Amino acid sequence: MADLVVGLETLRNRELSGTTPPWIFFGVKNLFQTVESVISTHIEGNNTTIAAYVEAARSNKKRVNLDEKIKMILNLENALKDIEKEVKANTVFDKSFILDLHRKVVDGLDPSQDGEGDTRPGAYRNEHREIQNSSHILPQHTDVRDLMDHLITFINMPVPHTMELVKIAIVHHRFVWIHPFGNGNGRAVRLLTYAMLARAGYIDKDGARLLDPTAVFGSNKLTYYDKLAGADDLSAQGATAWCEYMLAGLTQEIQKIDRLLDGDFTKKEIIVPAIMYAHEKQKITKLERDMLLICVEQNLVAASDFRDLFPAGTSHVRISQAINKLKEQNLIETPRPGARKYMLCMNNNLLTTGILRKLDENGFLPPLQPGVTNQTV
Repeated sequence: MADLVVGLETLRNRELSGTTPPWIFFGVKNLFQTVESVISTHIEGNNTTIAAYVEAARSNKKRVNLDEKIKMILNLENALKDIEKEVKANTVFDKSFILDLHRKVVDGLDPSQDGEGDTRPGAYRNEHREIQNSSHILPQHTDVRDLMDHLITFINMPVPHTMELVKIAIVHHRFVWIHPFGNGNGRAVRLLTYAMLARAGYIDKDGARLLDPTAVFGSNKLTYYDKLAGADDLSAQGATAWCEYMLAGLTQEIQKIDRLLDGDFTKKEIIVPAIMYAHEKQKITKLERDMLLICVEQNLVAASDFRDLFPAGTSHVRISQAINKLKEQNLIETPRPGARKYMLCMNNNLLTTGILRKLDENGFLPPLQPGVTNQTV
């Protein structure tokens, strides 16, 4: 395990540089949050595909009358965005933070036995619970408060940087071992893991640090459960095996995602094929395809950059109409309000499925089932 710890510390402290424009990197980063949310719910039996969720989010922008499974994913995606906004290097993860994570996880979901919600959102369980298909006997509900108080103290205990990931791994297992809530424990602990990684500097909302920790667990949920169960006896051997599993997975994810810092690779292998795919499926016109390709090539474009795509003598009004149509479809956006230059947008639009499809083909997405390609198309 020492080699894994040293290797991850080296990866965290490396000087990141690359040729991928920020608009592409952060667009992909937002997509990874979507993937993280889908996979986290898939671990718990929600079989909604990435493509199905993306389409539901795109077509129901007002987020009303959502299906329970879609709402379950949306809750996690919104919680991830809150974590990126709020978590800093000095953030204290106290009881209220953890209870709020749970509240966000189960918000608006069915609290019945067959639902994904909880009768006590944002509160510890007040009755004994059992985990299906598990030999682990959960602590009594009367012990949950004290156990969580001890865990929260450990979460915020300063440790050497080289031990930070080991601590995060231990916290992940011990949280599940305690099972503090009536429902939503897995979703809550994966959010907590994301938050702790962000606090430790492995995820950076303003920079090029990107990590999808749930991919480690979601690539094979049976292995995830087996490794968790192996540490349930609280032995040093079981804890070590769990930590090695989690740290090895994080190492692979960091190395894999770093490929996205190569601008030529990301454009040629991910973005351009997604645009061509949208045109092939008749989701966008030839003119729209060509305008989007110019956005990819030049990164930031003005209306004049599109002129050669139109017949000689085409009015400014006609070009502006074409630009506005792309904006209405959320295919391009301005870098800031009022700006007169545009950049490609990749989230919740007609390109999203194609981009996810190419990320999947290039090995960036974990399979929702071992050995089975994701249904992203």
